[in-house]
Amino acid sequence: MSSNSTAEPRPHKGFFTQAFRFALVGAGGAVVDYGSLTALLALETWPELARILSFTIGSTAVYLVNRRWTFTSTRSRREVATLAVVLALTFALVAGVNALALRLLPQGPWQITLAWAISQAVATTFNFLAQRTVVFRQKTPNPATWPQNHHEDQNTPPHVPRHRSG
Repeated sequence: MSSNSTAEPRPHKGFFTQAFRFALVGAGGAVVDYGSLTALLALETWPELARILSFTIGSTAVYLVNRRWTFTSTRSRREVATLAVVLALTFALVAGVNALALRLLPQGPWQITLAWAISQAVATTFNFLAQRTVVFRQKTPNPATWPQNHHEDQNTPPHVPRHRSG
């Protein structure tokens, strides 16, 4: 394969590949999130504030990895602005679910951890779907814009390699 100065678009990863990568990155982010929550609580930070701060720390770490490995990042202004909106919504969701869980769960040694886990599960699901469909969405190639030498019987966009038989 020769290197050339014209960068080809990176192929769009499928749903299951993205979901798997997002889950792996998210597991690491959950460790960062929960670790920072634990540290903040040890500093006697108010539990709701500690959760908001830990979410922010974990989400930042996860975004930095996901934009390069899980999704195809354009690093455009639209992407950054859309991500800010998605993270603000996720932030509100995590704070609301966590606060509600803290009020509804019985008092006990696992109350804060269980509230964290519930809010994490809800926020992670929302965040993956929003990032995949809104922030890092890929435009489907339009056959009308394919090069002239692309034949109608070839269902693969020009930038995706095709296997040829002998």
